[in-house]
Amino acid sequence: MTSTPEWVSVPNMTLPTVWMATPEGLVSVDLIAVELAMNGRRKGWTLSPDEARYAARVMLDKGISYSLISTRVGASTATLRAWFPGEIRPTAAHLAREGDRTLSDAACGTVRGYRRHHRRQQTPCQPCKDANAAADLHYRKHGTYKGAPEPEQVAL
Repeated sequence: MTSTPEWVSVPNMTLPTVWMATPEGLVSVDLIAVELAMNGRRKGWTLSPDEARYAARVMLDKGISYSLISTRVGASTATLRAWFPGEIRPTAAHLAREGDRTLSDAACGTVRGYRRHHRRQQTPCQPCKDANAAADLHYRKHGTYKGAPEPEQVAL
């Protein structure tokens, strides 16, 4: 696991704002904003896409994990992968996740199924309503959903 340096500085910072030539043309980069963002001091403001890409490149070259880069520059992991194809990977092999990471569809007759119906703007089916009612009753009695009846315990 790589350690995060105490302070990440922009290489050879002499001017607060510079113009950089890119394949898309000239872009302006505020190096002070970039340095503040790279060091986790981006609160209430965002970097431009060009500044974010520049900051991500500097941090990636310093060996900082892509999840921290994503948080600090305000870009998703998918955006980082598009910017740097083949360079975004876990810091250790055992952290790599195999296969599709999407959640499996929630089964009817469960609280998750009940919430899925609402997320899809559907009317919940009766088994989902019953499961949600049982979980709600448990919450009202105990003040927690922990220990709420499982779907098999819900009378359908």
